[in-house]
Amino acid sequence: MAAAFKDLDSFFDPTLKLPVGGKTYVVPPPSAEVGLLCQRLMQASIAAQAGQAVDEDGLNELAEVVLNDEQEKDLYQTILGAAWDELLADKVAWPKVQHVGQTALIWVAAGLEAAAKHWESGPMGEAEAPTRTEASAAKSTRSRGSATTTTRTTASRGKAAGSRGKTS
Repeated sequence: MAAAFKDLDSFFDPTLKLPVGGKTYVVPPPSAEVGLLCQRLMQASIAAQAGQAVDEDGLNELAEVVLNDEQEKDLYQTILGAAWDELLADKVAWPKVQHVGQTALIWVAAGLEAAAKHWESGPMGEAEAPTRTEASAAKSTRSRGSATTTTRTTASRGKAAGSRGKTS
């Protein structure tokens, strides 16, 4: 006998809601391509922090497929979607926008719990990147990813980017 599943849309919210200054900004779910890029950036960050080799060429190739030149200029803008425009229109200070972007990146790449941990760490310092075990667990059990901050530097481009993902 086959199991009957409820429609996912009846109970699943694929957005991330972040309160800043009394207003809640809603981060839309990323495309599959952007989600994959965020996960790869987080994996590269974890590997680099552990002193392991990072496939910079592979990351560059993926980024070139996923991001056009304008989008690459600001990965946060790509991840935050309409929330980016709202943050700028509301004249939210850059450190707060950056923290929102980092949290969203972590949400996409590592899940809601990792994003919440980073969110609560505040802007004074970076939260620890999830360990390989935490990232693997989030990847296998979440419906959406979460993110942390990663720095990607390559011969062709250098960029600081956060990670994001979400779990419902």
